[in-house]
Amino acid sequence: MALNFAKTEEAKKLISTVARVHGPSVRPYVLPPKTPKDRLQILRKAFMDTMKDPEFLAEAKKANLDINPDDGATLESNVKEILKLEPALIAKLKEILK
Repeated sequence: MALNFAKTEEAKKLISTVARVHGPSVRPYVLPPKTPKDRLQILRKAFMDTMKDPEFLAEAKKANLDINPDDGATLESNVKEILKLEPALIAKLKEILK
């Protein structure tokens, strides 16, 4: 993994952020703020159950789609980490990704 070659904490944060931005969290399903927790949990469970459904997976395979979802809690954590980036790292990332 590229992360293993990072020599500084800053480099590790940059690589980790890019991996999150270009990983499963690129196309998350989102709900409005203040969605009741019970609904959130129901929808998260339904989504993950769908991602494991044999018929769904068979159709995805026929369409050559790669199915490797993260659960909602993981995506939520990824977004929170990205939003906590220091301004200097955000500027550096913008420069790198031009």
